[in-house]
Amino acid sequence: MRVALAFNVKKSKPSENLKEQLDLEFDSPSVTLAQKEALEELGHKVALVEADENAFIKLKKLKKSIDIVFNVAEGLWGEARETQIPMICEILKIPYTHSGPTALTIALDKSFTNLILKGADGVNVPEGHVVKEGEKDWTLPERLKFPLIVKPNSEGSSKGVLDANVVRNMEDLKERVEVISENFTKEILVEEYIDGREFTVAVLGNEDPKVLPIIEQKFDFLPKGMNKIASFELKWLYEDSLKNLHDAYDCPAKLDRRVKIEIEETSKLVYKILDVRDCGRLDFRMNKEGKLYFLEINPIPGINPNESEISYFPIASRAAGMKYKDLIGEILGSAVKRYRL
Repeated sequence: MRVALAFNVKKSKPSENLKEQLDLEFDSPSVTLAQKEALEELGHKVALVEADENAFIKLKKLKKSIDIVFNVAEGLWGEARETQIPMICEILKIPYTHSGPTALTIALDKSFTNLILKGADGVNVPEGHVVKEGEKDWTLPERLKFPLIVKPNSEGSSKGVLDANVVRNMEDLKERVEVISENFTKEILVEEYIDGREFTVAVLGNEDPKVLPIIEQKFDFLPKGMNKIASFELKWLYEDSLKNLHDAYDCPAKLDRRVKIEIEETSKLVYKILDVRDCGRLDFRMNKEGKLYFLEINPIPGINPNESEISYFPIASRAAGMKYKDLIGEILGSAVKRYRL
């Protein structure tokens, strides 16, 4: 097949300066090259399309010479930025991998996602409240009790989620909301903090989605006194400095059969409710009483093949016995089947 690989290129390095975290979700040039080579190894002809301001023009010119877009682009900016390449593809009537605009828009908005899932039997979500841009005299709803966690409402890759964002009193809460909103994002999600185990789940396919081996996030390697969350510091400072990356996670997670089945079935349920296509990665927390909570879903998960770096979807696929090219092939094949190409 003739495939256009749509991507965004990462140009900055991880920084604790919130204003410098803007392209953390983008791929490094080496990852894009690996994806291109995997597609070529599968027998496809590949054209690279950087998803910048000229993406529409590029894809319009390529329309007659490609069969499908392999879309791993995160989008440049805006509240629905992940929909930019899919929307262009739909305007031009070009098939593409991964989810459609509606699912991508919903999934990027953590609060909206939780509101939808609250109505689903079998899915628990943390209580939360959104503080809007410029809202100075907001009050905390009575249903929310400390400790709480402060998050940008529409970001991924732990952007803006710092260790200090777990708060235990109103003074600290107000301070964190102000810091994150002034430096980073328009909407802040103030959410119930679920203390317990954290799991990441990779899902592949459409009609009968398959759950890959579950990953449990470890926290033992964090400095003493830090909160046990998948914070910016954990993902971008401490994980990458580990001599043995397996100290950061267990895959497959050590779970009894009942819990494993619950996580798998809940993952597939959320995946289908949100109409996620081809692949997705979900995050959960299980509190000390054994209650499972959905945290968020990423419909364009990172697929970095470098085994010296932590990228959870490829970690799960390797645990399932898949080579990197097979993972790329399954994602592409799911989309090909959807479009009946």
